[in-house]
Amino acid sequence: MKLGGKKAIVTGGGTGIGKAIALEFAGAGADIAICSRNVQNIEKVRDEIIALGRDSMAVSMDVRVREDVDNMVQQVVDEFGRIDILVNNAGTNRPTPVLDLTEDTWNLILDTNLKGLFFCTQAVARHMVKQKSGKIINISSTASMGANEPGQAAYAASKTGVNALTKACAREFGPYGINVNAIAPGRIPTPLVYASRTPEQVEKFIETGKSAAVLGRLGTVEEIAHLALFLASDDAAFITAEIIACNGGRTNLMG
Repeated sequence: MKLGGKKAIVTGGGTGIGKAIALEFAGAGADIAICSRNVQNIEKVRDEIIALGRDSMAVSMDVRVREDVDNMVQQVVDEFGRIDILVNNAGTNRPTPVLDLTEDTWNLILDTNLKGLFFCTQAVARHMVKQKSGKIINISSTASMGANEPGQAAYAASKTGVNALTKACAREFGPYGINVNAIAPGRIPTPLVYASRTPEQVEKFIETGKSAAVLGRLGTVEEIAHLALFLASDDAAFITAEIIACNGGRTNLMG
């Protein structure tokens, strides 16, 4: 099993991409801590992982609150003894035109997608540096690469920050045997897509996503999870500081 005996944290692991990654890792032999503000969702995923024969824990926390993050990491270390993999997946979006973008909305998106990722990375990396090994996988977005749409200014800014932070951390943590990479998904129908858009906007999201990809379709959460598994495994031991797109071939990024 590619992750046999490894201990992983997946933030935002109760639904969508995070849930798919947590289950993929468990199927590959890892024990998983799932973290989110939604206790009901992460407890369901925890039970699914246990049913697969792996150990799992559900930790309620808000990535925007440093104390929550520090407490979560300590709980995982106390329970699992170590942390081998961190997947920074927790994120949010509120599509809003720039002229209508409020400070509160800007702060919500940047604090969740970027500051929260920093908090989790810093807290976990302290342990990984001591053990001189680890894999950190950040979930970015193709929006950070220029595949943008109106109303995504704050979201794209936060994910562009994720890319820069990924490279900075890879450089600093590399000497300690820690790989840091990011996955930039294209259009994936997740609960966040439906929660942050009107039905009409969702329909447009799907149709324009299909037409913008050379494969002519949207991706699936499982396809992102497959890539995350590769990056978390020893197969990717010589890959770090990379932002890897998984987007079906976005024509607007091909020049």
